[in-house]
Order: sequence, then C-alpha cells, then structure tokens
Amino acid sequence: MKIKIRQEKDCFLVYLLDARRIVGVNQAGAAILDMLFNRDMTAEEISQTTSQKWDIPIEQARQEIGDFLEQTNVEVDPNGFNVLEEEQLVAPLGAELEITTDCNLRCLHCYDEVHDVRHMPLEIANRIIGILDDNGVCEISLIGGEPFRYPWIMELLETCQNRDMTINLVSNATLITDEIIAKLATIKRLVMVISLDGTQEIHDYIRGKGVFQKADATIRKLIAANIACETIFTLNSVNASVYREFIEYCEGLGIPCNFSIFKPFREDHKDLIIDPDKFFEILIDLMNMRIKKKYKVGMASAAIVAELLGFPPRNECRATKSGLVINIDGHMVTCPSLETAGFYQPDQLPVFDENFTRTWQEHEVFENFRHSNLRECQARALLFSGDVNGYDPYGLTAFIKYWGTRKAEVQTI
Repeated sequence: MKIKIRQEKDCFLVYLLDARRIVGVNQAGAAILDMLFNRDMTAEEISQTTSQKWDIPIEQARQEIGDFLEQTNVEVDPNGFNVLEEEQLVAPLGAELEITTDCNLRCLHCYDEVHDVRHMPLEIANRIIGILDDNGVCEISLIGGEPFRYPWIMELLETCQNRDMTINLVSNATLITDEIIAKLATIKRLVMVISLDGTQEIHDYIRGKGVFQKADATIRKLIAANIACETIFTLNSVNASVYREFIEYCEGLGIPCNFSIFKPFREDHKDLIIDPDKFFEILIDLMNMRIKKKYKVGMASAAIVAELLGFPPRNECRATKSGLVINIDGHMVTCPSLETAGFYQPDQLPVFDENFTRTWQEHEVFENFRHSNLRECQARALLFSGDVNGYDPYGLTAFIKYWGTRKAEVQTI
C-alpha cells in the first residue's frame, strides 16, 4: 500500500491510497508511516531508525511505534468516524470532475431537460488533474453525463493513474464492452460506481427497457476481471419498496450498495418524491442491516447517521470543507445540486486555475456556502422551501422531530 502525505494547519494528513482512508498525525508520525508504506521498512527497522534519530532507547522506540501503529489501524477502520473530513482543510481531499454532458439514457429522475452534447477537451481535463495532484488532492471522481460517452476516457484514466490518484468512475454500465473492461483492468485504484435504481422491473421503468440486464451483465464481468465495483441507488417513491431486495442482490455479488435520496429539479419529478417518514424508516433499517448483518451499505445522510450512532455532530456533506466540484465549463462549484437548481449564475462561479486552493478557501461563493447551514442539505432546503437556510424535509432537524415521536415504535440498532 502506498500513502500520500501533505501538511495541514495543525497536522500532517496521511492518505492511504488503497484503503481510501485518511489519518492526521504529527511530523514524526508522518515520517513513520512514510517508512512503513512508501519505503517498505519493517516495524523493527523503523524502531531502529527512530531510536537513532531521536536518541531514545530501542525498547522505548519499539513500544511507542507499536502503540502508534495500533492506534492508526483503529483510525483508518472503514467503519470508523473520520473527523478530518469535518474540518476545514487547506485543500480539498477529493474532487469531482464533470467531463461530459452526453448520455445514452433518458432516466425519469434526470435533472437534464436539454441533453446537449458537450465534452471537456482532454488537454483541459489533463491540466486540471495535474493541478489537483500538485496541490495534494488524492481522490478524483469522473462524472457526466455518461463517462463512456467521453471520447478520451481511457486516456484520462491513465492520467489519473500516472498521478497516483484514487479514481471513482460513475457509470450506468450500458456502454462498457469486453474490450473496455480489459483496459479498465489495467488501471490501478479504480472503483466503478454503477447507478442502479432497483431490481429489473423497477430499474427498467426508471431508466429504460433492457437497461438492468445490460448493467447486471457488465457488473458481473467487471467483478470477474477483479475491478472494484459499487452501486449507487437513488431512493424515490417508485423504488422504495424494493430497497431490501436490491441490497440482497448486491450482497449476492459481494459489492457495496450506496444510497442517496432523489431531489426533484423538474415539475414532472413530483411523483418521484419519497415521503420523508418513509425515508427515515428506510434509513434506520439500513443502519440495522449494516451493523447487525454486516452488510456493505453506505448512506449519504451523514448528520443523521452520526445522530443515530451517538457520534460527534457531523455535517450533511463535505462540500467546501474537504471536497470540490469542477463543472464542464471548468468552473468551481460548491454543490452541483445548487447549480442545477439555478441558485448560481454562471458568472458567479470562479474559474479553476493554479490558484484554486486560495479561491476555494476565500471566494465569496464558497465562504457563503460554509456560513450557511452545513448540518442540512442546502440544495434540498432550496428545492422544498425556496431558501438554502430553510427547512430540509429529509434533514437532521426533520429526523430529530420524527425520531422523537417514533423511537419507541421502531426496532433500532
């Protein structure tokens, strides 16, 4: 396993590339982890080096390094609570890059009414990846549209790989041929995130006839090629009845299943809006399945999950704290859902360039977002109440009210 190290205001941030976890340490801790992961030294070799460098007894060095590595293992546990992502970092930890608006499907819940065809030029995308990496950004998510409509997708993946970045590629999995799979298998630290919104009948109703069968066949081929896969399931009124069946499908494949909640951007989206109480009921059930059955279930409602588990208060998302979105025009975006909802005018959004970290920290758009309510989803608040600081019917405040009246009735964690 390899790590990347960068200095923050009060610590060093160590990112474990293969585990996709971060830990904050002091300078000595960063040096120890560098020796362990990047220089392939044993614990004994590290102890000897540390003993000599800091002029401490070898037994003391062995004990302290053993304790440090044990604590580090606890902090990078995939099921743990990562405090660093809640803090204001000096630069984003991860970024989403919109590389195309083109898509081969016309899904019921899609926000796009125009369906234009635009691709970010490869030289611009490569330049953005390079600048992100040079400034310590470790994760990149390539989004669309459908990324496999992007003419230079393999070239861009190679750029990310050459920069030692972890890669998420979000796809509907209908355009991935055997030839493409063979190429994807050569890309290190790639996770394919496949959009699936239910079992066959429901998924095809939302995304088109025959789409589930194509996606299912592709997922099985990706798994057979040892390419990491996850699914993303967008909860709405149509597919809420099959979420458990879908989780069992993912468990049968041995892949994680992540859940997000549908946002209505268009007038014809009203029928897809899920009842908030039903959403909270499902969320609690997902937590039970994750903890009691050890199912690989991911949930986007970070603030509510922290409340349920008794963790320290957590923001709803990491936007502007440790994350960044770059749109098809090369503009920096706080939240893509706010952009889609028309909250920003195009000339309000700053252009991404070599000074993006300062822009990310200081630009008025990003400062205003941080000073608004981060404990709720500002996009949902805007869509349902007309105000980014208004009421989010699926947010923490609404959940606490729901939980206060239903806790005794619900079988919980």
